[in-house]
Amino acid sequence: MTFETFKTTLLDSLTEYYGEEYSLSIRPVQKNNQVILDGLMIQKNDCNISPTIYLNSYYTRYLNGAPLFEILEDIKNLYAANHPMDNMDLEFFTDFEQAKDHICMKLIHRGKNEEMLKETPYVAFLDLAIVFYYLFPLYPGENATILINQSYLAQWQVSVEELFHLALENTPKLLPYYLDDIFSILQDFNDLLSYSTDHAIPLYVLTNSEKLFGAAAILYPDLMDTLCQRMDCDFLLFPSSIHEMLLLPVQEGEDHDDYHSMIEEINQTQLLPEEILSDHAYYYSRKAQSFL
Repeated sequence: MTFETFKTTLLDSLTEYYGEEYSLSIRPVQKNNQVILDGLMIQKNDCNISPTIYLNSYYTRYLNGAPLFEILEDIKNLYAANHPMDNMDLEFFTDFEQAKDHICMKLIHRGKNEEMLKETPYVAFLDLAIVFYYLFPLYPGENATILINQSYLAQWQVSVEELFHLALENTPKLLPYYLDDIFSILQDFNDLLSYSTDHAIPLYVLTNSEKLFGAAAILYPDLMDTLCQRMDCDFLLFPSSIHEMLLLPVQEGEDHDDYHSMIEEINQTQLLPEEILSDHAYYYSRKAQSFL
């Protein structure tokens, strides 16, 4: 069964199951790095919002042998667990005075997102782009985000500079940074690993409290300088994903070009395409107090 037939079959079956009180559709959704996913929307007719259920991974499961009825049941259960109970008052987002305290920032690769950035306000940073989103909590441990595009800026009548200022202030408050020694994290899995952390080179994971777009923690005001002073070193930064950075303490001037092939291989084999941030390392100098 082709992917197109698979989508049509799911849509027909679910439309019959939910009946006339619901509207169902499948739409392409643009994600990071030019990734396009197929999103299933199941919306009750008297409700103004609906969750998006991405079908691409379900098709992979089907190709790997999962029966269609099992996939349909999983989608129904996922919708039942996440469907909105009531209409949402969208003024929280359309009214800038209400929205401004929830504007946050994340990092994406500039070159890999040229088309999206034509419609998305951003600030250039190295070979990356700082883009902005509205963050709102759904329930403990689960957040939703809305990417801010140019139309929202026009509606709010604010500038990119104002967004950036707000995001620099809001993001550390709403998503405080989280730093840990990666080998301390691995220690939690000692019963599963035959790996010794004795005499290991220190390597730190930098993200945020929700592990959501945590690579942007490197932008938090004064954070990198504070870490350099605390550990008396410069840092090589490995873009583990859009959600985290790995920090390697180094002494001044250490070359970081040698890590390109390693990072590229990890990106291609260990990450989803939409989670890749960059294929090379970055260098933060305590002397220059900036990225070089």
